[in-house]
Amino acid sequence: MTFSLIIILILCGILTNLMSAIFGIGGGVLMVPILHTLFPHMPIQMISATSLTIVMGSALINLFYFHRLKIQIDKKKLLLWSLSMILGVQLGFHLSFEVSDNVIIGVFVITLTVLALKTFLHQRNEKKQQTQKNDSLRGSLFCFFGGGIAGITGIGGGSIMSPLISQLPSVNIKSVAVYTNYMMVIGGIGNLYGYLAKTSEVVIPHSLQVGYVSFSIVLIVVLSSFFMSFASMKIRGIIKEDTARKLLGMILLFIACYMLILRVIQG
Repeated sequence: MTFSLIIILILCGILTNLMSAIFGIGGGVLMVPILHTLFPHMPIQMISATSLTIVMGSALINLFYFHRLKIQIDKKKLLLWSLSMILGVQLGFHLSFEVSDNVIIGVFVITLTVLALKTFLHQRNEKKQQTQKNDSLRGSLFCFFGGGIAGITGIGGGSIMSPLISQLPSVNIKSVAVYTNYMMVIGGIGNLYGYLAKTSEVVIPHSLQVGYVSFSIVLIVVLSSFFMSFASMKIRGIIKEDTARKLLGMILLFIACYMLILRVIQG
């Protein structure tokens, strides 16, 4: 691995943690197109697996800070929704080996475009204090769908789950990131095991590769993400919610367009 490549991966770790802290997403939307660019001959499943592992590492860092803030969540719903996400992730994981790279990238681009448009069209939610509605089933369906998309594309679920979970009346907007980070770790475990257990036809030299996961890439990105985490939390407290939402929409739309153009160029 060249020095310039290591520097790029360190910058990816910094951006991944920054996006996670400010926007509540795990960084898979960033890592998938970057890894696809840096390693054009790497199978899309390996890119997804490595990206998902990075997302889980970043989520664990966030959960450490959330634990210190003592943000309250409904643990029963968390477990139920996490189980639904695991089922969706497993379905998406198996589907990723049955469909072509073009289909996977197509799902990736469409998902990011829809999320970007949803973000731009979002109106400030002036909810009154509502009774805690029984939205467990609705939340389970949302998480199953989000997990399926995450399993196919390797996005990691955070960028998908955040807007879905925020629609549930029983979830406070400040606790959305806590739910999604827990789900990214819990839901990613099953998917990660599947990727580690499979034998990849492509082996990258000196990459600490296990199955479909390149741990040399994971270690560089996650370690740089960890060292950035304190500054990210400070920046998170400065940026206004509306500004962060608009930035997120632009980032998602840019990445979707970039990934589509890159695929067309590479054929």
